[in-house]
Amino acid sequence: MRSLRIIWRILKETYQSIKFSGMSNFMVISILTVTLALFGGVLQFNSSIKQIYQNLDNQLEFSVYLLDGAETKSLANKISQIEEVKKVDIIPKDIAWKNFRAKFGFSDEAGNPLPDTLHVNVKTAQDLKPVVEKIKNYSGIEQISFAPELFQGLKRVRSILFSFGLFITLILAISTVTIISNTIQLIIKSRSLEIKILRLVGVDDWFIRGPFITHGVFYGIVSAVIAILPLLFFQKFIWNSFQSSFKTIMPLTFSFDSSNELGLIFSIMLLTGVTVCSASSYMVTSKYIKI
Repeated sequence: MRSLRIIWRILKETYQSIKFSGMSNFMVISILTVTLALFGGVLQFNSSIKQIYQNLDNQLEFSVYLLDGAETKSLANKISQIEEVKKVDIIPKDIAWKNFRAKFGFSDEAGNPLPDTLHVNVKTAQDLKPVVEKIKNYSGIEQISFAPELFQGLKRVRSILFSFGLFITLILAISTVTIISNTIQLIIKSRSLEIKILRLVGVDDWFIRGPFITHGVFYGIVSAVIAILPLLFFQKFIWNSFQSSFKTIMPLTFSFDSSNELGLIFSIMLLTGVTVCSASSYMVTSKYIKI
């Protein structure tokens, strides 16, 4: 019962501390929410790109873009006779342009800029590069697009954006810790007389520090819950739209979905927010509350 009374007292004092903070709560939660959302966004982006190039790395299909006037059927037949090739699909430029316009709402006034395309499917992943090497010098071929080229590009983009995102997150995290520390410090100073009385009557160490630390935990939980909302929006609308668009320009055997990672990302965001805020509160109480 004594433990329950202490917990109830700490929660009650935490509520009073939050209420006393006023607009400082909004400032702390706003900045921490942006920080956690950016941090979660970096994790989500990293996870999504990783899934994409894992699919690309295992891709058994590549695209061959043909020059105007090339003998499409003749080339397709020639490529299909290669032993390592499983099948060749012809995508006429008229059909590709029609699908593209339907997808993105383009008018037909500008003319069709897309070439005839062949989607070549090989038997094993090991056959991909040898087949590309065999056909890249065939006449009538403008460009060959296959996974390793896109893989390297995505890897570079991922590395740059991941580093930049973590750098910005670190700066915002430092700002958040500073604001939380100042907020808790002001509350401690405003309740200095009450704290002195509690010390004189021999109140337990954690009974005094507890409300300030749980105040920090409150910031972490609320901010993490708010920060996950834009990530859910990104997953549901933007990412799914991007996936559909990606499939219109690449072979249609891709399948990637980052929704399964959102639970883990939210857990990391929540743990990070709670840890940073509670640690900041603990350091401030250790410095300004001499027990």
